[in-house]
Amino acid sequence: MKNWIKNFINDERGTAAVEYGITAVVMAGGAASGLTALKDELQAKQTDMISILGEQDGE
Repeated sequence: MKNWIKNFINDERGTAAVEYGITAVVMAGGAASGLTALKDELQAKQTDMISILGEQDGE
């Protein structure tokens, strides 16, 4: 049993895959939050442009 625990602790197979998975999750989270902030800014700009074009149409 001691050997099994020692081998289990020292076994590094699959750690790279886990690290890549964690990195992908962190990057996806950052991208999602960044895109959410960008979406709000783009919607505000679109609303401004529509109101400006609407004012020019009415003249």
